[in-house]
Amino acid sequence: DVVVAGGGPAGFPAAIAAARRGCKVLLLERYGFLGGLATGGLMGPIFGYGSGKTLLLGGIPIEVLRELQAIDGAPRNVDNWFGVRFDPELLKHAADRMVTKAGVQLLLHAWVVAVVRKNDRIDAVVIESKSGRQAVRTKMVIDATGDGDVAVFCGCEYTKGRVADGKTQSMGTKFRIGGVDMKNVMAHHAEERQNVNRAIDEGRIPAYHAFFGEVSEQGVTLRDTEITPTATRCPGDGTNAYDLTRAELKARRDTLDMVEYYRQNVRGYENCYLIDTPAVIGVRETRQILGLETVTGADVLANRKREDSIARGCWFIDIHCPLGRHCSKTNLCDKNCKITPDCHMKTKHRDQLYDTLCQSGFNTDNPGWYDVPYGSLIPRTVDNLLVSGRCISADPGGMASVRVIATCFALGEAAGAAAALCLQKKRSPRELPVQALQQDLRAAGVPL
Repeated sequence: DVVVAGGGPAGFPAAIAAARRGCKVLLLERYGFLGGLATGGLMGPIFGYGSGKTLLLGGIPIEVLRELQAIDGAPRNVDNWFGVRFDPELLKHAADRMVTKAGVQLLLHAWVVAVVRKNDRIDAVVIESKSGRQAVRTKMVIDATGDGDVAVFCGCEYTKGRVADGKTQSMGTKFRIGGVDMKNVMAHHAEERQNVNRAIDEGRIPAYHAFFGEVSEQGVTLRDTEITPTATRCPGDGTNAYDLTRAELKARRDTLDMVEYYRQNVRGYENCYLIDTPAVIGVRETRQILGLETVTGADVLANRKREDSIARGCWFIDIHCPLGRHCSKTNLCDKNCKITPDCHMKTKHRDQLYDTLCQSGFNTDNPGWYDVPYGSLIPRTVDNLLVSGRCISADPGGMASVRVIATCFALGEAAGAAAALCLQKKRSPRELPVQALQQDLRAAGVPL
């Protein structure tokens, strides 16, 4: 009934949602595990659940967390929903359990390479694996590849990168360091941060900011002797294999240089060592499939509410410099950028920059959210295709918010539910009344 391409945060929840509604579902994943960048990419903590004491999501996103907590893969009590720490290895197990329990047919080490179209519908997806090339006939397809691969194979229109120069956000990685004396680190936090920032600005360390143990720097570990920095950066196109190769090599090289610098120069890191680097570079932005509706940066800033909402987003407009530049004072591409000399975005295209610090996502006392419209999951062409995750219809500002893990969980659940309802009601996604989808999601515990 339904083929879901991609088993990351926007994919495996989609498969679960469709299977729970009675569909026969095939979930395709190119790696040997589920979770995408949240597991193989070591990306965390899980952003997008809410902020402070306020939880903004329900349904499958919360089920994922509860499954993690049950196997000690996340804190039993979440003090701040801004970012939830977790163990990426145990998230693999949690995802395995959830898709298996839902009755999803899972095929790992396989990916879509083409489609067979009949008029405006996908008749089959063509996949490749060690078993060779195969075609899978299907009634509905959910593209959760992150890059919109299936939609592009169908000829769907898309945008890529910002308007000014077409550049996408820089790629990067997390990595795990063990042997850290966190008590000693925090005792000298202020002084050492100044020293590291000076080294960054002088080019003695290839990091885009200092790391000392904040929640974002311990996002994918639950052990106080480990730290998981997000500090590497490489510009490039995440749909270009040559750029991906260059980024992988640079990130690993920079990682070793950073670990060695901290070991030699920063108190608390004297006995630190590199545990691991991710299986894959973290790609933040590539293609945005043009849909019936579009999530915009203006929507994020205004916390726009919509009658056609199918999910909530609450992360800020988080744009990592597409040019790969940084300094100790800033690493984001926005109106507050302190990098010198000024780039062409500040001198010629300042109107395309956002003021990312004026957003309710940083207000832990009264966090806001914006609604993601159903139409952003529906490509303008192809009658039996939905998109999920960071490749939905969005401008660069909107995508910079919806791309985080918990929001992708929510988008996946909505896409899976929509696919199932389309089959039940014998409607195409664009013909499905959004009110029916909203009623279904609310019954599953999704706040809208």
